[in-house]
Amino acid sequence: MLTFIGDLMFKTTKYFACLVFLFLVSCSSTQDQGTNHKDIGLGDLELNIDIQKHTLDNGLKLLLVRDSKLPIASIYTFYDVGGRYEKVGTTGATHFLEHMMFKKTKNYPAEYFSDYIETYGGDSNAYTTFDNTVYYENIAASTVEKMIELEAERMQNLVLEEVPFEKERQVVLEERKMRYENKPNGKIHLAMMKAIFKGTPYGGSVIGDAKDVKALKRDQMMEFYHNFYAPNNATMIIVGDIDPSSVLDKVKDTIGKIKTNSDLDKKKEKLDNVDNYKRTSKLPYIKGLNGQAKNPMFRLAFPAVSITHEDALALDFLADILGTGTSSYLVKNFVVSKRPRLSSVYAFNYGLKNGGVFVIGGEILPKFSIRTSRNKLLKSLRRSCSKAITPRSVQKTKNLLLKQYFQAISTNDGLASFLGSTEFYFGDYREYKKQLKSYDEMTVEKVRDVCKRYISGNNYAFLSIWDRNKR
Repeated sequence: MLTFIGDLMFKTTKYFACLVFLFLVSCSSTQDQGTNHKDIGLGDLELNIDIQKHTLDNGLKLLLVRDSKLPIASIYTFYDVGGRYEKVGTTGATHFLEHMMFKKTKNYPAEYFSDYIETYGGDSNAYTTFDNTVYYENIAASTVEKMIELEAERMQNLVLEEVPFEKERQVVLEERKMRYENKPNGKIHLAMMKAIFKGTPYGGSVIGDAKDVKALKRDQMMEFYHNFYAPNNATMIIVGDIDPSSVLDKVKDTIGKIKTNSDLDKKKEKLDNVDNYKRTSKLPYIKGLNGQAKNPMFRLAFPAVSITHEDALALDFLADILGTGTSSYLVKNFVVSKRPRLSSVYAFNYGLKNGGVFVIGGEILPKFSIRTSRNKLLKSLRRSCSKAITPRSVQKTKNLLLKQYFQAISTNDGLASFLGSTEFYFGDYREYKKQLKSYDEMTVEKVRDVCKRYISGNNYAFLSIWDRNKR
């Protein structure tokens, strides 16, 4: 299974911070792009696609898009359950359950789901984040109706056999070691999440604490399954060579017959109470970690806002301006300058459903100390609000966005993920129109404003990792 650590997939030098909304935010990249593009108004863009949206009687949301260029299709199923719904003692349950969803069900043997897809030349996978669990298949169009049957089957008939359960527990524990204990990127990311989101459900890892994963019981996992794997907690998106009318009938005849969880809304309202997400972090916070890093690596993190907050878009712009490409402010001042201090630097704005964090990270060159580099970076960031944010840098970000936007929706898989993510976080896939309009209307003043309010003070956590740091 794909595992997303706190919504972020690991990259070699940075995190791809746009999983849940990669089509509408400005991701950092290693090359400068888009500066010579003709400026185009994003607010005028429309998806020239026939998207049918249905809500079944049992609460399932269904989005259907017909694209008959090729005899293929993609199916995405979003469940509104992630690490944020766990508590001490059950951390990692959502991710562990994602693994088990490919095992035995009441009417099908273990591994049947994956074997069937592979037999017809398709592929499938899943990922777990703090906010959701997502399953997806890229398949031959002729197998769509069968896949709908299989999705209905594992939504209601999962069987947690004891032996496979214990074997998968070991797989998850090894995955945790690989992602966190044995990788400096993972170790520092986990420490950052704990520091910034202390006291909230986001203050940990999606894989969970090792002691919790070791102690999780099958009945606890089954309770989790029955609570959250329900049609009124799911959104399904199907894009490809389909007959929408026939597919709708098939979904109604299968998933549409699964009972609604009538207690779900009350349970989620309690879990998503704003009081649960009040940070108890004491900032500034500075911590050195010992890890397998020959040169010091660092994360400078500032508390930010949720993905739907009005400031989130401007923070996306700010991340791009500070850390995208060779012409970005931090790269010019710390990596490719006459006196470089860092071997790499990046920035991203990480918005979650109930919170967020703005991150700057990189690697320090051997001859410079961590403390001096931190102070230089903080001082430079305070100047960046006026020096880095210019009409040219804002326009460059708009051009990059346009390119990313069209690349993202150019495939069945990309379009299904885009629609599902927008529907999940904003409640309606059509919200992309407002997002694009907001990007088009972004100004130097707006970006400077969030820069001053979020990253210019001492409200930060600075973490470093190095094999010479004290254990």
